Amino acid sequence: MKSINKTISRALRKASILIAVSPLLITPLFSNKAWAQSTNPDLYIQQLGNPSQSQQALKSLVSIGKPAVKALISALQHQNPEVRAASATALAQIGNDAAPALPALSRALQDKDPKVRSAAVEAFGSIGRRAMVPYLVANLKHENASVRYNAAHGLTRLGNYAESAVPTLTDTLKDTETWVRLTAATALGNIGVRALSSLPALVTSMEDKDISVRHSAAYALGSIGTNAQETVNKVSTKDLDTMILHLEKGLKVAVKPNLEFREQAVSSLRTPLNALKQERNKRRI
Repeated sequence: MKSINKTISRALRKASILIAVSPLLITPLFSNKAWAQSTNPDLYIQQLGNPSQSQQALKSLVSIGKPAVKALISALQHQNPEVRAASATALAQIGNDAAPALPALSRALQDKDPKVRSAAVEAFGSIGRRAMVPYLVANLKHENASVRYNAAHGLTRLGNYAESAVPTLTDTLKDTETWVRLTAATALGNIGVRALSSLPALVTSMEDKDISVRHSAAYALGSIGTNAQETVNKVSTKDLDTMILHLEKGLKVAVKPNLEFREQAVSSLRTPLNALKQERNKRRI
C-alpha cells in the first residue's frame, strides 16, 4: 500500500510540474490577442495620456520602431497635448526611421502647447539629417506651392548634408512661385562647393524677373565661391576653373544697371572670385 501511495505521490508531483510549465495552461498570458496588442502601436498611444502608463508605453513604441511611425504621426494631432508631446518624443527616439514624420513634426512646431513644440524640436534634431533629404526632395515636386517652399526651406538648414538634392534644387530654380525659387537658391548656396553643378543655373537666375530671386541667386553663387575659397586645398584645379568661370559670368550680370543689384551682392561675388584667381595663379607657378 505504501508503495502504491509513493507511486501516486510521484506521479502527482510530475503532473504538477507539467501543469506549471505547460504551454496549454499559460496560453492565456501569451494568446494571439495579447501578442497582437504587444505590437499594436495604437494600444500604446492610448496609454500615453495616462501618467501611470505613459513611460512604459513610450518605451514600447520606440521598441516597435518604424512600424509605429504612421500611428505616431496621427497621434501628433491628438486632442490631448500630453499624447502629442509624447508622440513627438517617441519619434525623436526612433531616429532615422521616423523621417516620414517630418511634415507632421513641422506642423507640431507651431503647436499651441509649449511641451509639444519642444518635443518637436527635439525630434527634428534627432532624426538624422541625411534621412530628411529624400522626403524633402520628393516634396520639391509637390503640386502645392507651400509644400514645395517648406521642402526647399528644410533643405536650407541641412547644408552639405543636402548634396544629393542639388539636381532637384537646380530644377526648382525655375519654379513658378517666387518664394520657392528664392529658397531653392539659398539652399544651393548653403550646400557650398558640393553644389558646383548648379552654377550655370544660378547665373541664369541672377536675371530672374523678381529682384529678390536675383539677389538670392547672387548670394548663393557667392556662398559657393566662398566655400570653395575656404576649402581650396580640397578643390581640384578643374573645379577651381569652373568656379572662377561662373563667378566671372555672375559678376558681369551683377553690374548691369537695369538689374539693380545691391553693392553687397556684387561684393559677395567679387571677393571669392579674386581669392580663387590668386589660388589659380599659385598653382600655375
